[in-house]
Amino acid sequence: MKAKKILAAVTALSLTTVVFASCGDSADSSSSTAAATTTTAATTTTAATTTTAATEDSAATGGGAGDSAVAADSTADSKTEGGDSDYTPVKTFKGYDAFLMFGDGEWLWGNWEGQGEPEATKAFGVDADITGDGEYTVSITNASIAYDDPDEGINPQIALDGDYAVGAQGCVVMCVDIIGLLNGEKLKGTGDPKTDKETPGKYNADDLKVELKSIKADGQEVAFDKAKIKYGNIEDNNNCYRIEIYNDYGDTAKDSPIDKDNLAFEDSLEITFSIEGLSE
Repeated sequence: MKAKKILAAVTALSLTTVVFASCGDSADSSSSTAAATTTTAATTTTAATTTTAATEDSAATGGGAGDSAVAADSTADSKTEGGDSDYTPVKTFKGYDAFLMFGDGEWLWGNWEGQGEPEATKAFGVDADITGDGEYTVSITNASIAYDDPDEGINPQIALDGDYAVGAQGCVVMCVDIIGLLNGEKLKGTGDPKTDKETPGKYNADDLKVELKSIKADGQEVAFDKAKIKYGNIEDNNNCYRIEIYNDYGDTAKDSPIDKDNLAFEDSLEITFSIEGLSE
């Protein structure tokens, strides 16, 4: 346990910058009551072979949570195929890269960047290519989150049980970011807006109609309060369009749309949304 705490503390220092950059201010929350989900993951008392959860002390400054990872069923036949076998990252996009930003209650299952970002080192999701109006799904899976990328290496924010990621429990961040979309007023970079978050895109957030359609944990519907979801150019440090479902550092922390403490899954988390108002 002492060694785990030391490793967690080291990881917390390395993750603080990413978390601050990813989890900015959000808009005002609604006062309606959040719906709850009772999704639970099967657990056993198997020990994780690797853990890089950030420490509880660093949570106050954008770091992580406690010492221990969530226990998970260690039998392979209770999971989808994990490791590298059924996941190939897609890093080129015809349209706009949309990704699921997520960290569980132990700051594991960390996915903080889009696959299309040119220097991404913490991108382990199944992203969507937003090429026009329509309905899209972004996700993280056991295979993607435990992927040993030949360029980026293995995800620093997982606990492994063999080739599988230990199941997720709880939530500190759950957002969908669409890169390159919005013509922000504060940031005026001169690069490609699809790969440089500081360069303005061409859409006004108010001209787009975006709606969260569903959240699924291991294929099971997760209840949420539609009135409490936040949409738009929420952060000051990028021009991304964000769907904020929950953020420990945003206004949804005060009035959560989901029962984030009871969120649990082993194989996948999927977010489906629709978007209208794109000219492509």
